[in-house]
Amino acid sequence: MLELQFFARAFLWGVFLALLYDFIRLFRCLVRHGTLALAVEDILYWLACGILIFRMLYEENSGAIRGFAIAAVILGMLLCLQLEKLLKKVRKKLHNSVKSGIMSLKSTQGGKKS
Repeated sequence: MLELQFFARAFLWGVFLALLYDFIRLFRCLVRHGTLALAVEDILYWLACGILIFRMLYEENSGAIRGFAIAAVILGMLLCLQLEKLLKKVRKKLHNSVKSGIMSLKSTQGGKKS
């Protein structure tokens, strides 16, 4: 049971790290960066990931590297990225249907004169 809890916590760390990178990407969209700034941000992100994962392994598992823990982190990151892609598709379809609904409403109202 303890290993399952450890796997779940490692999985959640993976989700957290993926969300953290999403915030970095959002920041990059809001504030334009040069190549050097992008490289520095990426290096700092991966250093933070390494430190956080090492700390998790040290505190939870006495520093022993377990393959399933690393796999759980990677699975958490991948799942988060896949959910993000799915949400983008749903958002795009919703946006298109609302837009077409508004356009059809305008066209039906535009033909009527008061």
